[in-house]
Amino acid sequence: MKKIILNIISILCISLFASSCESLFDNLEGDLTKMSGSDMASSDAGLQRMLAQVYSYLPINVFENATDFGSSQVEDQYTMNAVDSHGGDYGFNNEAYYGMNGVKTFWDWQGIRSINSFIVTTSAAAESGVIDQTTADIYIAEARFVRAYCYFAMVRSYGGVPIITEVLDQYYDGGENAELFNFATRATEKDTWDFILSELDAAASALPETPVTEFRASKYSALGLTARVALYAASVSKYWGRQGTMGSNYSAVASKKVYMEPGYANAYYSKCITACEQIIGSGKFSLFGAKPNDVKEAITNLGEMFLTKQNCEYLFGVSTDDGISSGSNFDIYNSPAQTVTGAQACGRYSVALDLVDEYDDYDDSFFAVDGTVKTRTDGKENEYMPTPIKNFATHYASIPFIEYDNVDEPFKNKDARFHAWILYPDCTFRNQTIKIQGGMIKPNGTTAFWVDDHVEIDGQTYYSFGAPAGAVSGFYNYTQTNTGNTYTTGFGLRKFLNASAPQLYIKSFWYDIRYAEILLSYCEAVIESGANDKLASAKTYLNAIRHRAAFKDDVDPTLENVLHQRRLELAFENDLLYTMHRRRAFYNQTTDPASEGRRHELTPVIDLRSGKPKYVFVRAIFFQEDVGGASPSFHTNYLNYYKKMPAFGVNKYEPNPLDE
Repeated sequence: MKKIILNIISILCISLFASSCESLFDNLEGDLTKMSGSDMASSDAGLQRMLAQVYSYLPINVFENATDFGSSQVEDQYTMNAVDSHGGDYGFNNEAYYGMNGVKTFWDWQGIRSINSFIVTTSAAAESGVIDQTTADIYIAEARFVRAYCYFAMVRSYGGVPIITEVLDQYYDGGENAELFNFATRATEKDTWDFILSELDAAASALPETPVTEFRASKYSALGLTARVALYAASVSKYWGRQGTMGSNYSAVASKKVYMEPGYANAYYSKCITACEQIIGSGKFSLFGAKPNDVKEAITNLGEMFLTKQNCEYLFGVSTDDGISSGSNFDIYNSPAQTVTGAQACGRYSVALDLVDEYDDYDDSFFAVDGTVKTRTDGKENEYMPTPIKNFATHYASIPFIEYDNVDEPFKNKDARFHAWILYPDCTFRNQTIKIQGGMIKPNGTTAFWVDDHVEIDGQTYYSFGAPAGAVSGFYNYTQTNTGNTYTTGFGLRKFLNASAPQLYIKSFWYDIRYAEILLSYCEAVIESGANDKLASAKTYLNAIRHRAAFKDDVDPTLENVLHQRRLELAFENDLLYTMHRRRAFYNQTTDPASEGRRHELTPVIDLRSGKPKYVFVRAIFFQEDVGGASPSFHTNYLNYYKKMPAFGVNKYEPNPLDE
């Protein structure tokens, strides 16, 4: 037990304070495992250890602490942006977070009690002279920031929850006989949102503009979270009616424990705008690489931003360097197979064609034009082959495919963010040409699709996978569940991956809140609230993000343009799932057309019929052999916007609609 506790302290002192562990042990006597709460509160170093524990309750997915295949993805795997290479599902109810002890739920009253206890202990320490009041105020503000974040995770999942700011001895911990705070009453959903925002107001007013040490909260961390929370509450309010008929026949709705209405929205949008304006107006933040000279420089900047922490962009985040040989396997699990020697746990994260199509192309003037990948001369890019492994041989001749000279040709003019953050056929990564190909049309017209094959023509060998099966990163062994992991959509993740070599344990950092999000949230709040006097500023901020990606034109600040840029800019950063959730933008399960709401893939095929290699690209529904709806679609029952309430019968409060 002692070893476990000291390892936790080691992790926290490195990742939260970026200072030596020795400094945290100064003036402390005795073994940590033998120290009482009063001992911990008897020195500033002891209080800092307690504060480190407070930070450990942050419900932030940091590369989701991948320890097995099921937890090796960011939240975008549950959206139209990406998918586990060999399966996966859609939907908000797959949401979880991965803390130091593995998978956690958002229903963490032990954590809330510990945070409340820390606040009480710190106040007492200031009164007794252990620390000065200014230091105590900062520590307490940090704790309130973390507590607000915990409540934010709860309210977006459950609606209204008990608001507990005292240290109570009875709390629900998952045990069979446990009770929750003597059956504390659930607050309304609106009161819960308002409590979170009031906590963040208090935190922002007490926190320093520059964090005490790296990876601790600052005033701008609190303001950044305020903007995110307020936008979420505003969206849920404005789009409450989108989730279907969820009326007062449900007890939680009747008592407003699960209930928001459009009339609440503008006050929350205004709160978001104000927080964003304070951050922007401070002059302390800017877009990293804001004005690249060309697309090549933009690609370099955008890639570097996620490998080296850029303070101009950073408002809050987490370090993954725990100081020991452990951590998230995210990098090696999601690296292209070609770059991982002797390992099969790779290529787990396939980027969907749906996202790739969203990235715009540059025209000759570097203005944005539609970036939908062009595969056909008739322009019917909304047609997808449902069972290509069975149908390609019989149908390919009737499809007017565009024939390209090179397999990377359709992607050359795409947005710099696409090149910086997504692996595509024949791109260069870690000094290798990444082979992502899935088929071949032989000189005699016969085909090999998603199967290993090769032919020789004039002494040159051509492969269905673009190379021998052991030296490819796409489509090989797509039917296997745990071995031979290669991309199955035509694209892989590049964002976050070490550019030199695969890392067994990722040791970088995670931007939880960055400046680009603030600009996008400002734009969305301005447009949604009808704050027309701020549209000029919104246009400036929206186009600043586009110009950072080397686009030279300007677009108008419309909701469609803002959401488009949000999806592109924040891809794989756990944003799209929550954007869809807060805007109630999932398909309705009862009305979702069978062919809509499905993720799609793109299979490059080498065509050798002319004797000179050409490439065609086959659009298909993901879950390659999905016949008529066997795989899940991107939809949810309207009740699923709120999770089931844990042990609602034991705790004597209203069940959520999904429980009734």
